[in-house]
Amino acid sequence: MTGLSTPRRAWLAGNGAYTTLGVVTLAVVWWLVSAIGFSRTGFVPTPLSVLVRFAANLGDPVYWNAIAVTALEAGKGYLWGNVLAFAVAVVVLMVPWLEGIATQTAVIASCIPLTAIAPLVVLMSDTSSRAASSILAAMMVFYTTVIGSLLGFKAADPAALDVVRAYGGGPWKRLVKVRLVAAIPNIMAALRIAAPAAFTGAVLGEFFLSGVDSGLGIMLMAAQVAIQPQALWALTLLCGAVAGIGYAVVSGIAAVLTAWARGIPSSWSRR
Repeated sequence: MTGLSTPRRAWLAGNGAYTTLGVVTLAVVWWLVSAIGFSRTGFVPTPLSVLVRFAANLGDPVYWNAIAVTALEAGKGYLWGNVLAFAVAVVVLMVPWLEGIATQTAVIASCIPLTAIAPLVVLMSDTSSRAASSILAAMMVFYTTVIGSLLGFKAADPAALDVVRAYGGGPWKRLVKVRLVAAIPNIMAALRIAAPAAFTGAVLGEFFLSGVDSGLGIMLMAAQVAIQPQALWALTLLCGAVAGIGYAVVSGIAAVLTAWARGIPSSWSRR
């Protein structure tokens, strides 16, 4: 951290302190609820017992296979949902009168209960298909990325757009040279939010699958049916950890791309 400025170091230190305080507070509240409200039933196990089970799970290849299976479906949904959302945003930018239709479609897609969509997808899919998991993951990211991309494209500097127009650049060149660069912070912010959302959608989709026996969602259902509180809470913690890793990875990529976009000289738009 020696290369960081004093304000940056102070911000990181403060952010780390708040994070630590939040984790400690959550653990204390969790322990109190377990000890006071569910001491007899054990339906809310103590944080320590859950962490012990969580650590044991990490040594079992079955759990790693489940993580890989669910993460793969989440990745598929994340990719296709974001690609479709970005394509819609670009089309709206090129054909402005479509904006109302596109935004309303995105809103409708975000408002439809996923638990109503999943059974329909399962009904239309082959046995043992995981399409519902991927589709729910895609639906979880579509609205966020559409809105984030549109806001980013509209944040472009009008003066830079005028420069490109003066040099004979058309709508496509203005998009590539100015709007896309200006939109990177907004797009990456949307992609950060979309990463854990896609994983959540993939896990939820597995609750409706038939003919499959692997995945974190399947394991969550099995633990619930068997009434295994520690296993259920440990799996929930595991899902949160995987979603958090996805968020962290996209955040790291976002930091690099955002810094690159901010460092682009103004002459870029005239090339």
